[in-house]
Amino acid sequence: MEVFEAISKRFSNRKFLEKQISNEDLNKILKAGMQAPVGRGKYEDMHITVIQNKDLLNEISNLADRSVFYSAPTLVIISARDDGHGLDKENSACVAMNMLLSATALGIGNIYLNLVIGLIKENKEVLNKLNLPEGFVPIVGVGLGYADGSHIKNHEISIDYM
Repeated sequence: MEVFEAISKRFSNRKFLEKQISNEDLNKILKAGMQAPVGRGKYEDMHITVIQNKDLLNEISNLADRSVFYSAPTLVIISARDDGHGLDKENSACVAMNMLLSATALGIGNIYLNLVIGLIKENKEVLNKLNLPEGFVPIVGVGLGYADGSHIKNHEISIDYM
């Protein structure tokens, strides 16, 4: 799939099948994330955690009274170490976007997640299970899986030309 087609077809999938994505596709998606632009070239300040363990996914899901990653069978947590330049959130978003677009190109449903990160940060027991390197903090999540149906919605953002 060409990049502009992937951009136009990408949407936040909120319903996933239980079927797990293949390791081959997962590795392509992770590699795309690793190719993202990172401010100051500080790739060593980024970390990716892949969660496919159903028990841990259920534990994370139970942190809220509603689905926080829509039962995606793969949850990717992008973490960063703040290097004092305040780029941790921006860099994590770039990594996530590359993953989301590559998943779309592979026909894999995906969603950009924030709420799940706040819940994980608040629950030290679950946070410790991520076994993050010293000084790293979860910043954003990506849910991956096969879409259960389609609900692509066209959307626009207003533009001012000056």
